[in-house]
Amino acid sequence: MAGSKPIRAWTANQGLLIYHQGHSSHDTNRKQSSNQDQYIQKGDPVNHIAFVKIHKAASTTIANIFQRYGYENNLVFAQPRGKGGDGPSLTPRYFFPPPNNKIYDIACAHAGYNREEFSTVLPNDTVYIGVVREPYSHFRSFIRYFRPKNVLNIPGNHPVLDYLSHSEHHIKYHGSIHIRTKKIDHEFNMMAIEFGFPGELFLNMDRKGLQMYLRKLDKEMDIMLVVEHFDESIVLMRRLLNWDLRYMLYGKIHVNKEEDPRLQFGSTEEQLFKNRSYLDYALYDLFLEKMKKNLKRQLPDFYEELAYFRKTRIKFENFCLSAQSGDKNITELSFEGSKWNKSFVIKKSLCENLFISASTFFRKILREQRLRDGIM
Repeated sequence: MAGSKPIRAWTANQGLLIYHQGHSSHDTNRKQSSNQDQYIQKGDPVNHIAFVKIHKAASTTIANIFQRYGYENNLVFAQPRGKGGDGPSLTPRYFFPPPNNKIYDIACAHAGYNREEFSTVLPNDTVYIGVVREPYSHFRSFIRYFRPKNVLNIPGNHPVLDYLSHSEHHIKYHGSIHIRTKKIDHEFNMMAIEFGFPGELFLNMDRKGLQMYLRKLDKEMDIMLVVEHFDESIVLMRRLLNWDLRYMLYGKIHVNKEEDPRLQFGSTEEQLFKNRSYLDYALYDLFLEKMKKNLKRQLPDFYEELAYFRKTRIKFENFCLSAQSGDKNITELSFEGSKWNKSFVIKKSLCENLFISASTFFRKILREQRLRDGIM
């Protein structure tokens, strides 16, 4: 992260959230405790963010955090042109330009990571954030959610095993990529593809080249979130971004709920997959180890915040789930202040943005942005 400070002020959209000016305590001791725990923001919040959004790695949930924050604070997003809410690269061909006399504040749509392309359109003080997931878990989620035809159309009761054993004989999924003259299955090394690993690493096991790119990526990412330590990652990210904790509250989006009995993922399938996905395992192992070391260094205050965050997040999500179910008795929910957030009130209108897809949210933001700019 560069040393210069973000250039935008932190302003709240008053139609979505109301801050309390004081505490509603009724006894003196509680008032004193509340005053001691009052959140005081030191310095400016980070408003320039690049999030490398990885398919099926909790990335829609994370992107929704950035979308809600940017939406409430009138920040400018890199808006994808396609209806699917993504593009192969962060370039004008796939993303709308920012409004006149403005710059992108946040890029959080799916776009293949290329540092040169990102830095061309984003401010110098942009904070770069990525996410990784245990590769086999990532593969399972990908297959169960997208149900690629080159796997599902294999006859028999063990299509996953058959695919992993003879993938080169099956029709390639539309997400496969071409490297030189060879077609590479998207289902293997999925994270490496989206993090922009050099093409030759997919063709040959070049350990030196792999380590060089991992060091480069490690240097370029300000933080790498780890799905298996998700809440810990979110709290670490909050501290890096210097945001009020309320902005980090999330609801789980695009969670796989249906099980297909034909899609079996056992130890044999795992070993076959691991043999083909060495890039993703190298990527994950590096940043998992970094996350574990980072967590060991944290002081007790971090774990106090983590416990508070989890309790508050569940309360927040449960309220929004009830609000979305049509319960007319639910209109708003109050949260007391803490060392990590000011007191605030959540209204039903905020919940409308919690569980929508990234592409739907982008279309909403683009529509309102164009109305403000007088384009529509």
